[in-house]
Formats: sequence, structure tokens, C-alpha cells
Amino acid sequence: MSTEDAKGGIAARLRIREGLPRLYPDVLTAEGLEALEALAGFNRERQQIMRARMQRRTARFLDGRRIDFLDPAAVIPRTALTVQQAREGKFEGSEVPHDLQRQWVQGTGPATRPRASVEAGIRNVAYALLSGADGWMFDGEDALGQVDTMSLDNLRNLKIAFDRSEPFLRIAETVAAEMNAWSRGFFGREIIADWKKQLDVTTRIFRPRGLHLDDRHVRDHDGSGFSASIVDAALYVVNTHRALRGEGRSIVLYLPKIQTAEEAALWHDILSALEQQIGLPAAAVKTYVLVEQLEACYQLMEIRAALGRRFVGFNTGRWDYINSVADAMAWDTGFHTPNTDTVTMKYGYMRIYEDRVRRAVNTPDRNGRCALWQGGMQPNIPVGSAKGIALGMKRATAGGESEQKAGASGKWVAHWKMVHIVRPIWEKAGAANSWAAPSRRSPTRRRTPTGWCCSSPRRARCEGPAT
Repeated sequence: MSTEDAKGGIAARLRIREGLPRLYPDVLTAEGLEALEALAGFNRERQQIMRARMQRRTARFLDGRRIDFLDPAAVIPRTALTVQQAREGKFEGSEVPHDLQRQWVQGTGPATRPRASVEAGIRNVAYALLSGADGWMFDGEDALGQVDTMSLDNLRNLKIAFDRSEPFLRIAETVAAEMNAWSRGFFGREIIADWKKQLDVTTRIFRPRGLHLDDRHVRDHDGSGFSASIVDAALYVVNTHRALRGEGRSIVLYLPKIQTAEEAALWHDILSALEQQIGLPAAAVKTYVLVEQLEACYQLMEIRAALGRRFVGFNTGRWDYINSVADAMAWDTGFHTPNTDTVTMKYGYMRIYEDRVRRAVNTPDRNGRCALWQGGMQPNIPVGSAKGIALGMKRATAGGESEQKAGASGKWVAHWKMVHIVRPIWEKAGAANSWAAPSRRSPTRRRTPTGWCCSSPRRARCEGPAT
């Protein structure tokens, strides 16, 4: 079925799976379909960039070449900036929005469950928004997969919850009672005093699928694959921007699997066209970037510059980055990846990885603005036994101390229960890392190959250009 059928005569460039506009009229709205049509031209460009990504990977493997830095004199594709200008901070970055200035603890998880009804799946959103986390990244990528229509269920539940439409409020009240029942047994106290007020606490963030993925329900007019990134970003922003902006909230995306500044620039162009299509101000959509790829670590300032006024910060993880290092070095028979359990954030190349991200976020742009750095994920889920509590606290404490020393501004958790284990640690230590409550120490600033950085490991706030 084409969007021409769905929209009653509008010239169509896309084909939508039969029956879905009828089953998901609140997601595949006329405005949403028009936005997809307007962005359809970027799909070919996305495919070209993905082919170039694979060609670089193949050439490195065949030629036995390591990933290297870009030529300082080169122009970043799709921009007017040179690599050197990006490294020196000669670009306009973003102010950190008010609702991202304190992100000590972020949670993550999808807004639905596999093959679940709205009432069952939307419980995930209720748990997230009642968790007390500073932010929640609703996962449209890794934790979602491509199970049936789960991507559309995810988007539908977010629209319903952000609009506070039925059945969300009814489900949220029930979930709040269940969370309090759990916490009375686990902590000996309730964690939610007023469930309606609690829904306002958490910043809403969405992670679309990566540029390498095709959507399973939308095809190009010739039947070829269409970008899952465009589908997710367009439908999410179109369907939620009024509710978010109406409550004074930012529109925030986590961009996954970016490997180069050119890919970041493509994202910037897609989001700029989307903003223009639906009448949002330029750079209204803010973006974090997940640094999951070794190649991206060689282009951090370039990625930041390519996203310009919409870039707010980097996130450092572990598993994807370890895998990317192994993949990039697969040609070298002398390179051996140890048991990944031993590759902690203190391990050689992981320590360098975090240090490079720290330098990149602490390099001021031409207006003296720095960016955010969000720490990695703590995926443990506490259980009700004494042993489970002790194990969860031990792991959460170890992770929090490690990232505090490194200078990260917060922590991800993969389950709402972990918020209440991790939060006391970050309440105690996080003020020194928080943008909103900087350390009293005045960091010494030093010149690095990619700009200026703060030498204080507990500080994540930039002091402006050095003299």
C-alpha cells in the first residue's frame, strides 16, 4: 500500500505495508506521512553513505590499515567547516537546555513489550516516568528489535503517554501503587508520594534506530529499503513535539551507531528538514551522540561541529565500543581481545576512549559553550533478597565511583528499580559532576590535539576559552 492510498491522492514516494495506516492511524497520521514524504530524498544519500562505510571497512581489512584521524585541512562533508576549525571549537554549539542540565541518572528501555496490547505495553512508559530518573531514554533501537509492529507500538505508547490520553493515567496510577508495594518490601518505605507530580520529573528522550537499518514497514517507491532512522525520528517528533513543547520540555534524541562526522552531518540535515517541514525553530531538536564506534572516537570534535546547535553531549558505553575495536582490528592477527569481562573502563583503550570524549565535551565552541558527557550503563536489576540487594549496591557503587573519577556527568540504568539503588550514590557524588552544581575547584586547563580540556577529573563543566 502506498502513502497515496493512505492520504487520498497525495503524490507518493513511499510504500506502506498493507493495513498499517488503518491499524495505526494515531502514529501514521497525515502529518507524519507528509513528513516522511518530505524526507524521502535523504534515503538515497543515507544508502550511499552506508555503502561508503562498508567500503572503508573492507579496504582497511584487505590493506591491513588502522583507523586514523582526518586531514586537518579537509572539509567535513555536508558542512562548510574544516576539520581544523572543528578541533579548535570554531563553530556554534548549543546551550544546554534547562531539562538536561541535571542528568545524574538516566534510565533506558522501550516504551512497549513484544506483541503487547496498549494497556500492557504502556506500563513500560509508566514505570519510566514514575522512576524518579532525571531522564529516560525510550529505546527505539537496541532494546526494541524488529518484532512485528513493535516499532509502531513504541511510538504509539509514547504519544498516548505524553498526551496523557487514555489509558495512560489509569495505568500509571496502578503502576505507582505496585512500585510502592515493591519499595516497602525492598527499602522499607514508599518511593512515590504523589504519582501525578512524579510523572513530571523525568526528561523524555528517544533513541531512533541507526542509519544502517531499513524499516520493515516502509519501503521506497521502487520497493527498495527505506531508512528506519527517518521513520523513527519523523514519526516521533511529529507526534510528540506539541505535547513536549507545550509543557516546556526539550525534544531530545539519542543518535546511535554514528561512525563519522559525515553521518552526523546527514542526521543534522534530516532533522533540519524535518523542523522546517513541521514549523519548528531551527535546532529545536537536540541530540546526544552515543560513541559506540572506534572510528567515531577519531572524529569527536568533527561530529560535534557537524551537529552544531543541536548537539548537547556524548554518551560513553562499553559493549558496543569493545566490539567495534575487535571488528576494526580483525585484520591484525597479533591483536587479541581478552575476555570482555576483564575489559573494564580502566582498561587501556577504554581509558583512552573516555579521555578523548572528556576532552571533546570540555572544548568550548566559539561562544565559550561546552557540552555534556553522560556516563555508561548499569544494567543490573535488584531482586528482593539480601544477597541481591548487596550485589546490586556493590556493582552500582563500583560503577559510580569509576565514572565519577573519569568525569562523566551521570549514569544510565537499564531498569527503574536500579534508579533507586544508583541515585543515592550520585546524589552524594554527582554534585561535583553536575552542570548545575559545579565543583569549587578551579581546573587547570591544558592544550590537547583536539582542543582545550579541564584536567580536574571531577569536573564536567567548561570554563570558557583558555588564555
